[in-house]
Formats: sequence, C-alpha cells, structure tokens
Amino acid sequence: MKKTKQRKTIDTGYVVKTIPLSLIDVRSTINDFDKKELKTRATYFVLNGLPILAVNEQADGRFQLLAGDRDFHACLATGAREVQARIYRLSEQNAEVFLAVEKLKTENLPILDEAYLMKGLIDERGLTQDDISALTGRSRPAIANTLRLLKLEPEVLGLIESGKLSAGHARTLVRVPKTQQYAFAEEAIKRDYSVREMERAVKAFLTPPEVLQQENQAKANAKSEQLKALVERMRTTFRTKVSLVGNDKKGRIYIDYYSPEDLYRFEEYLEMIDSFRRD
Repeated sequence: MKKTKQRKTIDTGYVVKTIPLSLIDVRSTINDFDKKELKTRATYFVLNGLPILAVNEQADGRFQLLAGDRDFHACLATGAREVQARIYRLSEQNAEVFLAVEKLKTENLPILDEAYLMKGLIDERGLTQDDISALTGRSRPAIANTLRLLKLEPEVLGLIESGKLSAGHARTLVRVPKTQQYAFAEEAIKRDYSVREMERAVKAFLTPPEVLQQENQAKANAKSEQLKALVERMRTTFRTKVSLVGNDKKGRIYIDYYSPEDLYRFEEYLEMIDSFRRD
C-alpha cells in the first residue's frame, strides 16, 4: 500500500492576556511605515479599540511579535501602554513558519513577496505546496501559479515589481525561452496586450507553423460547419429554399418565396420575434 505523506502542522494553541507593549520585540521600526497611514490607523484604534496582537512567549519573559507590525506601531502611536495579545509558545522554527503563514493569510503583500515567502517555506522549512495550502487555506493551483513566477528572468520580475507587468501576463511567459522572455514582456506592454492576447501570442510563438496552420484550418472548418447548420435550420424553419453566398466573416443569405402564403408565414415569424422583444 502506498504510504501517504503526512502534512506539516503547527500547534497553534494560545492564551489571551493583557501585556505591556514595552515587553514586545518587533523586527521592524516605525520608520518602515508611512507616518500618515500609521496616524490614521492609530485614530481608528482610539475610536474602536486596540487590536489583539499575536506574540510568541520567550524564555526571558519577553514576547516576540509574530505578525501585525503595522498594528503594533499604530498602537504605540495611540499612547497606549498595554494591549491584549494571543500568546503562543512556539519553537523558533515553528514561529518562523507561523509568521510567514500569517503574512500570507492576513497581509496584502505584493505577489512576488508572496512567492518568495512560499519558496522560503519550501526550501528552508521543508514544507510542500500541499502543506502551505493547508496552513493558508489557499488552493494548491494558486500556490503553484504564484511560485511559477520565480522561474522568470530577473528583468521580467523587475517589470512585475514596478507594476508595469501584471502577474497574469507574466505567468504566460514561463514557457518562453529565458533569452526571449524580456522581449516578449516589453512587446506586451507596448501593445497593451490583455492576458488572453498574451496567451495567444505565446502559443503562436511556441507552436510550429505547420501545426498552427492545421489548428487554424480546423477552427475555420468548425465555423463553416456551424454556418451550414444555421442555413439548414433556416430552411427547416421557413420551409423554403435558403441560399448562402460568402463565409463566416461576411456574405449574403437569400430566402426564396414562391407564393403569398410564404410571405404571410415570414410575416408571422417576424411578428412573433417582435412580440418577444416587447415582452
């Protein structure tokens, strides 16, 4: 019997207590954040109450902030001295995993920051994509798509970081040879491609001309069959001869009539269509 790999889990039991802000250690400083944004957040906390922070208890009686650095500095800006906290007792490795997972779950990180966090959990902490999926609540395909961005050339990653190229556009370039990824990205930006247009351009580039021609011919034949079916349907409905001149892009359809009864029947059909429009 095939052995199923057990997913990584973290013991996330905690207690909630009020602790002094002065006993909480953080990895960031107030200068890492926008002052105006912190002031706005501090005002919100004054009016609505302080948030509950997540901390890890240390052996010396101090606490390491696990997530929510921005909220911590905003709490200080209110003049508060104490705050309620969820107090965990995690090993150093689990604390690092918890911190990364909380960032992925609660912070609106740039897409590449998310990708590097996920890669760190895999390379340094031994987690799998399935583990990250279980811990963050994200689907495995979403995690795989995020990690796929790191296969791109650094110049293309720079375009993503600068906001010139979206993650959706960039993912289509993973199959393109690395020596041509940046040129493709520049062309997409210049032509203002949609993601769908970018996908078509990449497919056309990677598909041999003869195969592409066969695919296009197959699509054209399918459209022709649909047009033929439409004409046949009109013949059955109108109960008269219907002729087609042209193709799927443009042309003419002729409807023959052989008696006043035929014209009267066509008029009835038009009146039925008009009645549906009015309804």
